[in-house]
Amino acid sequence: MNYTDRPSQRVVITGIGIVNPAGIGKDAFWNNISAGNSALRRITRFDASEFPTQVAGEIPEFEPADFVPKRFVIKTDRFTHYALAAAELALKDAALDLEQEDSYRVGVWFGNNAGGWDIAERGFYELYNDGATMVNPWQATAWFPTAAQGFVTIRYGIRGYSKSFVCDRASGASGLYFGVKSILQGHNDVVLTGGSEAPITRFGMTCYYETGELSGETDPEHAYQPFDRNRSGIVLGEGSTVLVLESLEHAQRRGAKIYGEILSGSATTDRAPDVGKAFERAMQEALQEAGVTSSAVDLLLAEGCGTQVSDRVEAQAIASVFKDAPQVPVSVPKALYGHLYGGSCATEVACGLLAMETEKLPVMQPLTESDPNCQLNFVTQPETRSVSQFMVNSRAREAVNFSFVVGRSQ
Repeated sequence: MNYTDRPSQRVVITGIGIVNPAGIGKDAFWNNISAGNSALRRITRFDASEFPTQVAGEIPEFEPADFVPKRFVIKTDRFTHYALAAAELALKDAALDLEQEDSYRVGVWFGNNAGGWDIAERGFYELYNDGATMVNPWQATAWFPTAAQGFVTIRYGIRGYSKSFVCDRASGASGLYFGVKSILQGHNDVVLTGGSEAPITRFGMTCYYETGELSGETDPEHAYQPFDRNRSGIVLGEGSTVLVLESLEHAQRRGAKIYGEILSGSATTDRAPDVGKAFERAMQEALQEAGVTSSAVDLLLAEGCGTQVSDRVEAQAIASVFKDAPQVPVSVPKALYGHLYGGSCATEVACGLLAMETEKLPVMQPLTESDPNCQLNFVTQPETRSVSQFMVNSRAREAVNFSFVVGRSQ
């Protein structure tokens, strides 16, 4: 499934909004990611001293009232606060006034995997300790995974074609993929896409830990090491990234700054016994649709979830597709701030766009020991390089694969 046979419409990115453990706002975020500064720390949100996983990417200095209307703060969970803030930052960055747009031609396409753990956990405490009358009356709508999309549409009066997606680690990639299609197919002129997560609560992290994929390492420097021989799993992060997508015609008409263009997107699903082959096909189809060869890709942003099997499958798929370009730089910037699930894909797209703009590559956590099954050209130190086209991969635990090629708009 891809964008073939699409109309002549083109989709560009005109705004970036980031709320992340590595920084709030694209400039603060990029200063840390391009320098390789890790934001992973021992958990402070709750007492994790006896908890099976003790490292996460927390956002320490975020005030909802700085971004979120007061009437929304009590009605919403932390993951929606992050999404509202990232959307506001993205719209400001795009210099886009939605009051001047046809609200029926603007959509919101978000990914979220966990919903509102913070408000849910507080609700359980209130219910069992204080009684039902003390539970936040907005809990039912605040915890739901669609809340971020819903409250962004309410805040800005958006009425266009919109969706939310729950697809494990590929939740945000799903939102980006179909958000682009909504413009290509003529449903929208403008799309806010990305996602948001806030799973760092005792209850929330317990549920994630039961998947068997979270790292149990207690040292933040070694807890999340994708493709390292001694990798032990995912470290969770929290936050949101929102991108403003527009049709090229719409962006040009209003004189918008264009960061880059979505040249292609492909989605596939794996099926045993050929696990990994569909991942290869997603990358190959994305390259073919973009009309570029593997040697024309200047940067590859990998899924890199940090588990033994998944990283090996991805590394082998990349090596196969890029056999004619084995030195393509590969990075997993989420290793510096934690896996954001619904917010992950848009954050990596933002990293690629900022790399194109600044000619600095996003850095990943250094490898302590090379894995012979994962021999790629990893970006583990700050590096300067011109980037014209990059690929972003996203892969869910259930083996749903997405690959996108993004490049300079010509």
